[in-house]
Amino acid sequence: MTRENAQTKGRRYLGEGRMIVTVANEHAVSAICRGGGALYQLGFGRGGWSCTCPARSLCAHLVALQLVTAPRGRS
Repeated sequence: MTRENAQTKGRRYLGEGRMIVTVANEHAVSAICRGGGALYQLGFGRGGWSCTCPARSLCAHLVALQLVTAPRGRS
């Protein structure tokens, strides 16, 4: 059995409808994503990207959110 990487899993989560974007404006993006039997809070704001899952690096939840958002940098 091959283990999925974060990129592949993030795309799968989107295809399976596991993510709900709850806030999207010029300052922040927030979402809820179901993965691994739990719900995780994730988003982008002043502190950068964040997710409540236990992953220590870029997680599939954030990959999924990044695929559907494009935060603008400050000018």
